Amino acid sequence: MGKKAALTLDDADPRVIAAREAEQRLFDFYGLKAKTHYIALPHLDNTRVRVNDIGSGKPVLIVPGNTGDGFPLAPLIAQLKGMRLFILNRPGGGLSEGIDHRTVDMRQFAVQTITAVIDALGLDSVPIVAHSIGGHFSLWTAMDRPDRVSALTLLGVPGNIISTRPPFVLRLLAVPILNKILFKLVRPKSPENALRGLSFMGHKPEVLNNLPPAMAECYYYFQHLPHYQISSLSLMESRSAKIKPSELRNVRQPVQFLWGNNDPFGSVDVGRQIAAAIPVSEFNALEGAGHLPWLDDPVGCGKLVMDFLERH
Repeated sequence: MGKKAALTLDDADPRVIAAREAEQRLFDFYGLKAKTHYIALPHLDNTRVRVNDIGSGKPVLIVPGNTGDGFPLAPLIAQLKGMRLFILNRPGGGLSEGIDHRTVDMRQFAVQTITAVIDALGLDSVPIVAHSIGGHFSLWTAMDRPDRVSALTLLGVPGNIISTRPPFVLRLLAVPILNKILFKLVRPKSPENALRGLSFMGHKPEVLNNLPPAMAECYYYFQHLPHYQISSLSLMESRSAKIKPSELRNVRQPVQFLWGNNDPFGSVDVGRQIAAAIPVSEFNALEGAGHLPWLDDPVGCGKLVMDFLERH
């Protein structure tokens, strides 16, 4: 990967300051006190990723979905007491440096990034809680480096597995040239309408209206960071390779699924097929939940995740 593909951020940039302050307001709302680590990734020309360090106790690695922002998981993180949570803001999201995903082999990139962070944090084998494409990346890591992943909790449909796929609007964002036009159209014009896009993810208006204003501010300011467009659209264009049932049968770790029945990426029936292909798995169909199921029921999701992690 060439050095120019790693897109840096200027801490003095007003857009960076606004995103960082919005995240702090969101963490304050949920009573989260976070320390920050920056980890250089040797396989990406020392591209720096930002890791939020919250709580104390047994370590758990959290791998977000979408472009890699960790902030949407704040309502769930607030429920996971008695654990030390390391939230990996993947390259391109969460005030980590940016990346053009078209310049890397996606599976190799995913596995090397997650294991490099585990190494830098001084961990041996760690359970992972992951969302969406972050779950896809984490499954690859569990298969390729089973010594580093002890258990997996997958929130929402975990990327491109069997017959799951993004909704039509998101698939259009994978079309070069057209996606740049669409990105500018769908990117929120103000914090007030920043959560509107989540309605396409299966979430009801009343759920979104009850989220704190700081959540909407985060969605707005993070999407307006300098490298967000290229990081996001190149991820969509890269189209991570489908994980097949034959691969899932090789997953050695216990895997928990939290799957909303309103998730537009894949039906509950498909979710059960995916879970059945994994030797040790638990499938939880969540009534009324969308692609980010913890937004619909943070307490219920928190209990399910805590119970699973305590057993594994």
